Amino acid sequence: MQKIILIVGQSGAGKDTLLNSASKHLRCNFVKRYITRSPDETENNYYISRDCFETLSKTGYFLAEWSAHSNLYGIAKNDIKEGTNIISVSRQVVEKFEQIFRDVTTVEITAPKEVLRERLQKRNREKPEQQQNRLERTYEKINAKTLITFNNCLGKEASSRKFVKLLKLIERNEMFQCSNI
Repeated sequence: MQKIILIVGQSGAGKDTLLNSASKHLRCNFVKRYITRSPDETENNYYISRDCFETLSKTGYFLAEWSAHSNLYGIAKNDIKEGTNIISVSRQVVEKFEQIFRDVTTVEITAPKEVLRERLQKRNREKPEQQQNRLERTYEKINAKTLITFNNCLGKEASSRKFVKLLKLIERNEMFQCSNI
């Protein structure tokens, strides 16, 4: 059976840092995204040209794809395996996964605005005005059948431990205990 854990959250929330840490502690399939932007050392994805992405899209290679901040993102159909699959996606595609798979849990990573600002500045991927635009952006409520919010406001190690604990509970279908995290 395929269990899908979708990870969503705005830029700077710490999704990739948490996922990198979790991948060292869990035996799950951490699905890589296809992205049309320059590589980032904190992410483990496939970086491809826009032309290559569009060719793969036309051939039906992707299970889900989306656009964000002038880049294209996709999840390959054949990258979903039996067992637990953990995937960083846009909130735009949560419903698509829920239409395809029976066992889907969405985890929204959040952090206070001042923490987001600091993280965006530290990673230095965008100009200050672009960072400010991201911080001021409003997001629609996520329409997910099962949605858990994870506040990533602690230090890296403490948040990572809590995140791994949460993922283990989801993997074991023990979400009723999640309020203790």
